[in-house]
This record gives sequence, C-alpha cells and structure tokens, in this order.
Amino acid sequence: MEVNFRNKTSRYAASCDDIPHQFFDTLKVRGIVWEGRKVAEIGSGTGAMTRKLHKRGAEVIGVEPSIELRKTAKALESKQYLEIPYLTGTAESTNLPDHYYDVTMIHRSWHLFDRPKAISEMKRILKENGTFIVSDSSFLQHHEVVKDTMTFLDENIEITLAESTSASENQVNGFPVEWLLEWQKADFMIKDFYSFNYTVDFSLQTWCEQVGALSWLAHIEDTEKEGLLQSLYTFLSKRHDSLHQFSLQHQFTVCLMKK
Repeated sequence: MEVNFRNKTSRYAASCDDIPHQFFDTLKVRGIVWEGRKVAEIGSGTGAMTRKLHKRGAEVIGVEPSIELRKTAKALESKQYLEIPYLTGTAESTNLPDHYYDVTMIHRSWHLFDRPKAISEMKRILKENGTFIVSDSSFLQHHEVVKDTMTFLDENIEITLAESTSASENQVNGFPVEWLLEWQKADFMIKDFYSFNYTVDFSLQTWCEQVGALSWLAHIEDTEKEGLLQSLYTFLSKRHDSLHQFSLQHQFTVCLMKK
C-alpha cells in the first residue's frame, strides 16, 4: 500500500506539536507566570512552543537559524491570527539584547548546541534572577510498534546517536549528567529537575511521519528517506492494524534554573 507522506518541514512541524498541557501545569505550580513576561525561545523551529507561550500571555520571541522553519512558523501562526516575532539567530549568538528577558527556554535542542557558548549567551540575555528552562521529550520504547520500528531501522540504516541525549551513558531523567554539571559550574541555580509521562495518539502513517522527523535519520537524503518511510509503513502494516490509532507513552523532562 502506497502512502503519501508529508514533506520534511511538515513532518517536523507535526512532530514538534505534541507539547502537553501538563508541561505548563507543572511550571505553574512551581511559580512560573507567563502573563506579561518577556520570554525568548531559542531554537524555536516551527513555533510550536512559541505559540503556546504567546497564548498564555507571554511577550515571546522565537530565535531560529533556519529560514525554512521560520517561514513555516509564520504560516502556521497566520492561520491562527497570531502575531509573533521571529529572529534569525542561534543559541550561541541570539542577536538579542543584554539582560532583557525574564525567561529563556530551550526545548528538544540543547544537544545540538556548542554548550559553553550557549550557556554564556543565556547568561547575557537573561535579567538578573531570570529563569532558564531546558526541556526535552521523547517516546518510550515499550510499545510493540516502537519495538518493531527499531528492529526495522536496525536492519536497514545506521542509526547515529552522536548528537542525541542518548549518546551519554550517565543520565538522570533522560538528561546527560554533564549538562547539569555544566549549568551548575556556570552558576545557574537548579531550582527543580523533574520528569513526567504523557501519551500521544498515532496512526501507523502519522507514526511513520514522526519517525521521519527524528534526528537519527537526519543524515539520510530526502528521496531516500521517503522510500525508507514507505518501506517502514509496509513492514508495520503487516504486523499492526493500519486503520486504528494507538497511544505511545512519552517522557517529558524539565530542568528549571535561576540565573
């Protein structure tokens, strides 16, 4: 059975748009208020987190180096009649003003940065006593669909974990221990560090699209990746009902720090 998978940017946008409301609930009970706060989301991608912050009253700006992802973010927000600024920049050089932001946020991308330079940049743009939040989320590998997917990928591609959080052997709540040590050494005070589970619903097609957006497959050319996803879908549809949705457990990890 042939399935038309979304293009690379659409897959990425869909894969990022699963930020659960529990994330904001857990921050609320820890005293994080968004209304009127100046917030910078670094590595904002297609704006999934940025839009949620804007809707909660934050004066938020997204910083993203990719023109393609910024264009997608603007297109998605225009459909919701939102006006959110996006700026060209990186975690190492945000192009944001000194000591201006109440909160800086980084979701699912800290492993991509030059961490010492990114830490210095966060300290530069944050106000005194500002809040620095690093979060990440990923699916857990208990479900049979995930196990079958990993079997298929192991047999068909070389999975590279060098730039993922999985590359570190010593982890707490899914974060490499060295991250925590680096933040503490830079005088960020870790106020809380926690994780929680949530579920995301998939069909086989949307699951395959999610797989296509994983950083593990970033080294594969688009045309080859489309063929790989089609083969994965065929492989999984022989083992699972392609017409029904299934739920996957995910883990969301949050490190809440003060400058």
